[in-house]
Amino acid sequence: MMTMQTKRFRSFRPLKIAEKVQIDPPLILAPLAGHTDRAFRGLIRSLGGCGLVITEMVSSEGLARGSMVSRDIAEVTEAERPVGVQVFGCEPERMGEAAAIVGDLGADIIDVNMGCPVPKVTRTGAGAALMQDTRRASAVISTMVRRTHIPVTVKIRSGWDRTSINASSVARVLEESGASAITVHPRCRSERHRGKAAWQVIADVKRVVGIPVIGNGDVRDIASARAMIAETGVDGIMIGRGALNNPWVFRNIVQEFSGEATHELQLADYQRVFEFFIGSLREYRPEKLVVNRVKAFIGWVTKGLEGGAGLRHDVYAAKNLTEVLGVFERYFEERKIEPESTGLASIDASA
Repeated sequence: MMTMQTKRFRSFRPLKIAEKVQIDPPLILAPLAGHTDRAFRGLIRSLGGCGLVITEMVSSEGLARGSMVSRDIAEVTEAERPVGVQVFGCEPERMGEAAAIVGDLGADIIDVNMGCPVPKVTRTGAGAALMQDTRRASAVISTMVRRTHIPVTVKIRSGWDRTSINASSVARVLEESGASAITVHPRCRSERHRGKAAWQVIADVKRVVGIPVIGNGDVRDIASARAMIAETGVDGIMIGRGALNNPWVFRNIVQEFSGEATHELQLADYQRVFEFFIGSLREYRPEKLVVNRVKAFIGWVTKGLEGGAGLRHDVYAAKNLTEVLGVFERYFEERKIEPESTGLASIDASA
């Protein structure tokens, strides 16, 4: 098991969300559709350094209607705590119902998605579209706060487009409506993930609200984490794509902030990650979905890895879990690392 005892940052205090949830260290795994499933959240937890993990976004309509798919996304485990569930939608009553359900399912916080730029979401009035409708956004948050016993947080963008950067004014409305914390991804909806994150927007939001502000965007290592803190004064940092490329990023940041030597990654570290991730997936997913998920996973985590391109090629070509495991075993055997040392060879693909 890959664990570590994290230390508090020297200049970064634990983050309290409405006195009910403490995030220590104040580093958060961002909600990422298709990526932050139970297996990936568990992997991040096992590597250490992350104070809060958040699920993939889940539809409020799906939860309210009793969709098993939506409920599955929103289910959390004790080992993940503290853990948040991110919900999207725009109808206040439906969002209120979803908040009550998420609270009953055992989440520590419920996060509202007001930043998704995908047209199929924004066309319904949800996601980043709520940045254009502060009256509705306020109704959504106030209704959710009334319907649940857990803190309600919100993730926003800079604005709809570059002509309507309104994160600060939206943040004030959300605070007045009862939000316990705000995460700011300082790109507008039209930019999606392109270009450089405008951290100044985070600093602007931090100046106008009294609740905790979490910064998100372009933090991938200790240097960028330090820079965001210095430039914005944020209370916490959320990392998304940086964690897909480097699941150890949270641990590395904590180690450096604590004055420890950062662990230099070895092939054995990748072995343990693959073993943990595949084993976790197989606990709750059928083989076909395990294989598809592993293929998506290695597309991110093996970038820069010795022989990574060949490993990706062979895994992408694999037709079933047995072939996937065989690819990994050969990869490490060729590099004189015994798969038995981490258990890859012992995973029974037919179980």
